[in-house]
Amino acid sequence: MPTAKLSPIASVILAALAAGLLAGCASIQIPEWKGAAGSGDVPVRPAQLEPVVTAVTAVPSVAISTAPPTRAALVAAARAEWDFFGNQQIDMRHEPFSAPRLGLLEDEGEAVQRVAEYWYAVGKNLTGADCQQAWSAAFISWLMVSSNVAPQDFTPSETHFNYLSFLRQRESLPSPQFVLRPAASEPIAPGDLLCAPRGSNAAATLDEIQPGLAGHCDMVVEVHANEGWAGVIGGNVFNSVSESLIPVDAQGRALPISQRPWLAVVKNLLP
Repeated sequence: MPTAKLSPIASVILAALAAGLLAGCASIQIPEWKGAAGSGDVPVRPAQLEPVVTAVTAVPSVAISTAPPTRAALVAAARAEWDFFGNQQIDMRHEPFSAPRLGLLEDEGEAVQRVAEYWYAVGKNLTGADCQQAWSAAFISWLMVSSNVAPQDFTPSETHFNYLSFLRQRESLPSPQFVLRPAASEPIAPGDLLCAPRGSNAAATLDEIQPGLAGHCDMVVEVHANEGWAGVIGGNVFNSVSESLIPVDAQGRALPISQRPWLAVVKNLLP
């Protein structure tokens, strides 16, 4: 997949946003980038964005599929949300990160209420305007709830390590739909979750996963082991639903990077 290098100004803004990689509002308004025709050296910004919304309406309920949950349905749901947010991409294969494409931010236009749907999935009355509240776990929970994954197989939570702890316990019961494996040894596949600790969370093994710890998980949507990269979609990544391009080895195992010291692969056992 072709990538673009950031202009110096874009690099400054992306670096500023990096401080709030998983949380925080879009305090810096990213403009629509314009460069020399055909230069390919600046990120693409969706041409039509709604103005920032300051007033919000009632929180909608979550539309739940009536079809049995499948791996493909989860991937399709993640891709649909990525499309809605304008297909923002963050290339994490090299540092500093680059942004081939910038998308709609959490506090812009229809995104405000879209984020409210994610929050509704974890029982919170918040929206994209509540942008000091990290919503990445709410996004993953929404994917599961809207795809009709049963609550006995995945418990929605506003904290990633809460549902990871649940899944660890669920493994000991009959017919688990998700199992945790070490990221260092387990190849990833579309439909899996890829998770890392963050902040003060120093968990280095699956046995150290506990409720309440800070972390982040993305949904794997594409793996190109022969090319050394994979695409994972997550919420609240640079204030949007973003696809992060990450390095993988020849076996399709995620390689750790500074902002993502991968800990766990949540293997998806759905059909």
